[in-house]
Amino acid sequence: MLILIFIFHLHLHFLLTISYSIINMFFEKLYYGNSLFAWASTFALIIVCLIISRLVYWFFKTVLGKLTKKTKTNLDDIIVDMIEEPTTFMVALLGIQFSLHNLKISESVSEGLDYSFDFIFTIAGTWMVARLYDALHKEYLIPIVEKTESQIDDHILPIVRKGLLITIWSLGILVALNNAGYDVSAVLAGLGIGGFAFALAVQHTFGNMVGSVIIYLDKHVKVGDRVQIKGTLCNIDGTIQEIGIRTSTIKTRYEGRLVSIPNSMMTNQELVNVDSEDGRQLFGVYKMDISSTTEDIELTMKILKEAVKSTEGTKDAVVSGFIKMSEVSFDVMLLYWIGNDFSKIKTRSVINLKILEGFKQNGLKFSDKTQMRYNLDVEY
Repeated sequence: MLILIFIFHLHLHFLLTISYSIINMFFEKLYYGNSLFAWASTFALIIVCLIISRLVYWFFKTVLGKLTKKTKTNLDDIIVDMIEEPTTFMVALLGIQFSLHNLKISESVSEGLDYSFDFIFTIAGTWMVARLYDALHKEYLIPIVEKTESQIDDHILPIVRKGLLITIWSLGILVALNNAGYDVSAVLAGLGIGGFAFALAVQHTFGNMVGSVIIYLDKHVKVGDRVQIKGTLCNIDGTIQEIGIRTSTIKTRYEGRLVSIPNSMMTNQELVNVDSEDGRQLFGVYKMDISSTTEDIELTMKILKEAVKSTEGTKDAVVSGFIKMSEVSFDVMLLYWIGNDFSKIKTRSVINLKILEGFKQNGLKFSDKTQMRYNLDVEY
């Protein structure tokens, strides 16, 4: 029995020795300069670091989130909310960088990895700053501007926001390139050499940006105004939907199309703000028959004035007069104004129907040797 037990232990020891040798040989075998054990431990460290980053995110979301909600100010809530994701990403990035140091790699590859991580880490920090500014901009600056009576700041604020975000990201990329080992001074010098060519390429864009500032400062037009752009380049009649940094969007009056107009075109051509007028002036000439008597002409002027004054939407100023006498007609003019809030064509139709009815009831006749003239400015 003892002999059997001894033989069993001997076989077990032999098997364990062989198994250990095989496993040791397997793990000690080099793959790309590192053993399998080194690769496995590195990946294990990466997984642990990712778990730690998730714990950091949970800490921001749960613990700090609950603490900030108890405070009266909303500033700490914004800060925590905006930095939690970039911070989590940077923790994971640092953990991966630390884990890779467990591997035996060449000095050039190690230096390249360090530069890459520095670049990504700087970009993540820029992301955090940009998120934080954007959130504070929306939370504090926009409500302040909305309370002001002026509309200039409402239009300029989006330009300031985009400009600051571009500045933040530009500086962040330059710092990231510097951390990655690039000679930023050489890059800036190259940009200076190519600055003239770049200026030529973007001169129209810059002109449009200056045009948007001019539009805001002039206060001649604003979003919602009906405008007419008249010039050799275009003729557009419509309502301004948006005034952007480079272009403005206008919805055409009759087709209902959205048209994007460069801001420089709005400042360099005749720009008419139709909504700024105090009513639309209308003028008409009524050519009466030459058989009309003095009483008929006076009655004609009276009917014209009463037709206008009795119609809703017209201004108080109404002018009518006997302006011309010829062998074919006696010309009587009518000048009046229609308010901006009323339909021009509908109001004019009501007035013309009243005039026509008044002429028929009183036997007044138009000249049969000519025709009545109307101005061609038809509004809907």
